[in-house]
Amino acid sequence: MQKVIMKTYGCSNNIAESEMMMGLLTKEGYIVEESENYNKGDAVIFNMCSVKGPSVTQCLTQIKKIKTNYPNKKIIVAGCVPLQLIPDIKNISEDISIVNTSHVDKIKQALEQTLDHNPVEYKKFARPIKLGFPRVRKNPIVSIIPILQGCNDFCTYCSTKLVKGNTFSYPESMIVREAMKSVKEGCKEIWLTSQDNGAYQTDNGYVGLPELIKKIAMINGMFYIRVGMANPTYLLQCLQPIIEILKHDKVYTFLHIPFQSGNNEILKGMKRRYTALQYKEIVEKLKKELPDITIASDVIVGFPGETDEQFQDTYDLIKETKPDKLHISRFQARPGTKAAHMKQVPDKIIKERSRKITTLFKEISLDLNKKWINKECYILIDEHGQKGNDSIGRNISYKQVVVKEKIELGSIVKVKIKEARIFDLVGELI
Repeated sequence: MQKVIMKTYGCSNNIAESEMMMGLLTKEGYIVEESENYNKGDAVIFNMCSVKGPSVTQCLTQIKKIKTNYPNKKIIVAGCVPLQLIPDIKNISEDISIVNTSHVDKIKQALEQTLDHNPVEYKKFARPIKLGFPRVRKNPIVSIIPILQGCNDFCTYCSTKLVKGNTFSYPESMIVREAMKSVKEGCKEIWLTSQDNGAYQTDNGYVGLPELIKKIAMINGMFYIRVGMANPTYLLQCLQPIIEILKHDKVYTFLHIPFQSGNNEILKGMKRRYTALQYKEIVEKLKKELPDITIASDVIVGFPGETDEQFQDTYDLIKETKPDKLHISRFQARPGTKAAHMKQVPDKIIKERSRKITTLFKEISLDLNKKWINKECYILIDEHGQKGNDSIGRNISYKQVVVKEKIELGSIVKVKIKEARIFDLVGELI
């Protein structure tokens, strides 16, 4: 039996696709594990994320190291692989195979050919429905379900559209069936994932996300739904129905809403189809009707041409809207994107701005978390700590709560919050 090592970069959608590839290969008799012990595998599959420069750099660096230390090691690069990046991969070694995100179902054929010294390239655009595949789950109680592929936007800084194309929504009935199967298999969390959940069914002429969540919530069993990322563009069209479904006792009171910049000129340069004020109004309405909601967001620091005044608008928007979680990205040009040809902001300035926002966010996050001290809540244990006997759970607001006891995954326990930290809460069993 041949052993395959999998290394995954990027978002929950990439994790789901790694689980699918691992499931397909395990079904065929291969031993597959997620690891960085690359020397232990007959082949290594890198599931790449090309959204952010650092992820690409890390992946290519690892490939170079493997080929330097183990020249005959067989490698497949899968996932979000833009055509513009393939020459860089092939420059490392011509015998590396390519299996982009459109061809997850061909991983077995690609592996067989690669092991037989016949590297392949599955790089053409396609629209498979990535549901119903066997899975090897990274977390046995978490089911990550993709609901669509692609994106309706063409942001000037992003290479995802170059790989995944326009929005292609998966059939609602298949998604619900996948969720039902996951619950029967013991999953306690259903994560809905895509490039933009808010765009679900917009390719068919309507915003279908609220109805999809509602139908999944009707499935029998004890589980929670995490809605995940939705851009402001479509939340503006379905905000009230989303608010109502977030009140359901099976749905985490949580949304990931990327705003990227607080300045309208920069948003226009990014080709984002909303204003800073519209984002602010979405957040205000959510917090008014759902006081305990957890809102995550994304911001890009140092987009080409960003002035000090424009950066200040972003800083002020963060200060006003107070996100519970914030993914801060220092702009780095992606090959093939329009922003790569714009006038770049010096790295030194980008780093200074990033540090300033990081400091602000940590203050906001700690203040928000302190509001939970002495509150009692139920949490679902969905992780174990890497050190000691800590268990990690989520309350209905999707706040991460650490309990300093070993508790079985999938358990629902009641805790009292004793301590607030920047990135989590500490609870004590009641």
